[in-house]
Amino acid sequence: MMTPSALLLSLFLTQEPDSETVLEYRAAMAEEGAAPAPESFEFTAFAAGQTVYLGVDEGNLRANAAADAAVVQTLMLGTPVKVVKAGTRAKVGEYVNTWYQVAVVDAKAPAGAAPVTGWVFGNTLTPFRIEADLDGDGEMEVATVVMSNEFKARVRVLEPNAKPPRRVSSVDVQVASTAYGEGHGGPVKMRLVPAKKAGVALLELESTPERCGDFITTYVSYTQADGKKAKGVLGKAKLALEAAGLSDAPNFSTFKVAFQAAAKEAVVTRKTVEEEEEGKAWTVTAREVYQWNDGVFTKVKKP
Repeated sequence: MMTPSALLLSLFLTQEPDSETVLEYRAAMAEEGAAPAPESFEFTAFAAGQTVYLGVDEGNLRANAAADAAVVQTLMLGTPVKVVKAGTRAKVGEYVNTWYQVAVVDAKAPAGAAPVTGWVFGNTLTPFRIEADLDGDGEMEVATVVMSNEFKARVRVLEPNAKPPRRVSSVDVQVASTAYGEGHGGPVKMRLVPAKKAGVALLELESTPERCGDFITTYVSYTQADGKKAKGVLGKAKLALEAAGLSDAPNFSTFKVAFQAAAKEAVVTRKTVEEEEEGKAWTVTAREVYQWNDGVFTKVKKP
């Protein structure tokens, strides 16, 4: 039976972020072949008192805000931490971000015990943590998303009961550029699409900059080989379906994704509006059907 503290933690962790929550990591475009200037990077800032999660396989909680500082504790993917305060902006490896002092949220700690605190670099943290049975094996997996050093959204899925060291599968997906062709990276949101809606559980990654430009919605699956559902077996995260659009008045290209759960199909309806000379516009609507197969929706021809 779950203890009251463990139950409260489980309920807390399975709550989806507010609809306004977003993870963003971007930088201005540099000259060809050159890395973006450190001062051009912009990224999500976390506030004191905010609860976020470790978004990488394992992360070191350090005694000070430095990459070579002593390790206080090693944290597993999905571990909740509460931000104590933000430190300085720094460049660590290929990442530019902020150091944060955090307190580890531990439901198993004795009542009244002081939480373990330390410092983590901002690129390892995420506001998105989803706990769900993604591969249908009856066990809960943990999924997170952070931004990669190539300005993509990196989705990781942890199989808690798999034997170490192989317990995490990951896949990178594109994000829409905030600078619309003049920069790297952009925003992303993640939510769960339950199996009862899509036929299979999916992670939906939405990237929609708040300006004219492109936008992308990607669906990530997590399945075992040959459709197996064995407990404690690490599956594979895959890019199951991607749809992209454009908002650049007077031209627009939009899409709508609908799932047929019983048939395990995805229907993408695309609408394109383009303006010709003399202010005239033409509209084209297309419907595409995709069939689920081995973790991916593949386009099929329908009569």
